[in-house]
Amino acid sequence: KRSFDLLLHKPIIHQVPQGTFIQWMASKGKLGGQFKVPRLSNNRLIMDEIMKMLE
Repeated sequence: KRSFDLLLHKPIIHQVPQGTFIQWMASKGKLGGQFKVPRLSNNRLIMDEIMKMLE
């Protein structure tokens, strides 16, 4: 539910090389069948970590 009639902006999509997300999960020690994949986040923490890893 939207509060105060806020507008949703179009998402900005960044394409990364194949295997980047798996590499990020491994760097967090969370690679394997028992770990959940993060779905949504209200902050840029995950994206900033992945972008820094690609530098």
